[in-house]
Amino acid sequence: MSRKVEISPPGDPFPAMDGHLARAKKAIDTQFGEGVGSKLLPSNKTIVINKVSSLDAMYEMIVDGYIVGRLRFDIPKRDYTFLLTLNGARRIGAVSRQKWVTLHDGVLKYLIDGANLMVPGIAGCDSDIQVDDEVWLTDSSGEVVGSGISRMTGEEMAKEQKGFAVKIRAVEDPSPPSDNPKTSTWEDVVISNSNDVVAIEEEAISFIKRTAAKQDAPIVVGFSGGKDSLATYLVVEKAVQSSPPIFFMDTGIELPETVEHIKDFAKSRKVRIIGQEAGDQFWKSVDVFGPPARDFRWCCKVLKLGPAATSIADELGGETLTFMGQRKLESFQRSIEPRVTENPWVPGQISANPIQKWNALEVWLYIFREKADFNPLYNKGYHRMGCYLCPSSPLAELESLRETHPELHEKWESKMHDWSEKYGFPDEWIEMGFWRWKKLPKGQMELVNKLGLDIEPDRSSPGESLELQVTQGIAPCTNSGFSLEGAFSSGIDLNRVSKIFPIFGKTRHSEEMGVLRTKADENSIALFSSGSVVVRGTDEKTVERLTEKMERAVKRAIFCQECGSCVPQCEHGALSLDAGKISVDEEKCTSCLKCDNWPCPTYLT
Repeated sequence: MSRKVEISPPGDPFPAMDGHLARAKKAIDTQFGEGVGSKLLPSNKTIVINKVSSLDAMYEMIVDGYIVGRLRFDIPKRDYTFLLTLNGARRIGAVSRQKWVTLHDGVLKYLIDGANLMVPGIAGCDSDIQVDDEVWLTDSSGEVVGSGISRMTGEEMAKEQKGFAVKIRAVEDPSPPSDNPKTSTWEDVVISNSNDVVAIEEEAISFIKRTAAKQDAPIVVGFSGGKDSLATYLVVEKAVQSSPPIFFMDTGIELPETVEHIKDFAKSRKVRIIGQEAGDQFWKSVDVFGPPARDFRWCCKVLKLGPAATSIADELGGETLTFMGQRKLESFQRSIEPRVTENPWVPGQISANPIQKWNALEVWLYIFREKADFNPLYNKGYHRMGCYLCPSSPLAELESLRETHPELHEKWESKMHDWSEKYGFPDEWIEMGFWRWKKLPKGQMELVNKLGLDIEPDRSSPGESLELQVTQGIAPCTNSGFSLEGAFSSGIDLNRVSKIFPIFGKTRHSEEMGVLRTKADENSIALFSSGSVVVRGTDEKTVERLTEKMERAVKRAIFCQECGSCVPQCEHGALSLDAGKISVDEEKCTSCLKCDNWPCPTYLT
């Protein structure tokens, strides 16, 4: 008889791999005694994990269809704690002699009614209990009846006459653990769910065929080295009855196992990998933009999307249909995206998502059924693949890097210390992952305040130091028209800016006088190496718009990170990369200024 398991939303469960289980067992053993973890999470069971909302990482651990606990990463400790559910407490109580609290007769009914446990209600406890420990509660007969969090030490519970002892998490009348003697393997699970797997595969194949029939473009599969892109490739392969090329941008901050897995997979299929290698571009760009952040994801634009646009233009004739492994349950943003999309950062690419409606467990069952080799990092305890410094990763995942790839973690930490010293951030800004936001959200600021840290909610980037200040607003010129005078917050490399100012019109650079002059019909810009600027135009609106465009062009010229996303978009072929920076061919440029509206990581996030 099947039984519905109530898991926390959004509900994206997946199999517990060796690394995930090792981490959970270590936390359980530390809290409840050596060997208890293996008894709570036995190797002969198919254990499922479900990610739940938390300040950082937290996962429900599901055994026999019951949530036995939640593995939570504690930011201040930079380590995991296992939070007991009632079912988990009952299982723990059968094998552990640590962190127990026994109730006096008659107390249980008050706890069931919503009370917390006070000292007078305690008959006995483990003297080693510390404040904030996870504890399990028994009645006088030894039956486990609840779980909670200690608010006093065990010694205090024993000697004090009153006080708040345990905050109750779950409590019920006595009942034996819901153990299931049946064992199973993931092969058994695949067989039991074969009808569902067949149904989702058939729907995905149908979608792929319909989409491909509508697009007259080369087919590739976006391949990140993770489970979702692997499942996508397998189903696309069946739909088109051939092995398409792999589309992969090596950002330079991929873990070596991921790169090797992708190369091995391509070799096994005898297909080529289309894409570019960013090399050390990330380490150059971080000095310009600062650490990437969840609300400032310049890294994706510079290392992935720009190079993707170049690869499509150079290797795929300017357009492609790319099947991707994006799923709705991965994030809120992806939950609202259509199944077929176009990205303004990657002209010529139509992206389609065959497994958009699959959950992670279905993805894994499909991979298991197909007996496909997957990225070995999953077995090391990683939950997602991609850039190992992605700000979207929880701190828990970044701490995994310290364990599995200490040399990579040390390189990043060294760079971060240089940054924090330059801008006056304390070590905790690095160690607790606050660098992952430009503007810290409410939950993170509450943690900052709780810990008494001196960390401001906002941080700046070097690029933001180049700001235009208006020294004299728009005013009528003495001759005709209107003018505006202003100054950038630092000096300007006019030689660099001269490479892009032709988008406005005829441009001349005088090194001797330290001035760059651009003439566009009746309008003009005079930019000086000191940072001073004068913009003239026929009317106030024209001057205002031209000034805004001029400021963006200066930033685009100075801070260009050669992502190349704008190059293939110019219909006149007037843009190119010159010595790592964007440049304009004055002979080809028509001054249409369409490029001013294209996405650019120098000022658009």
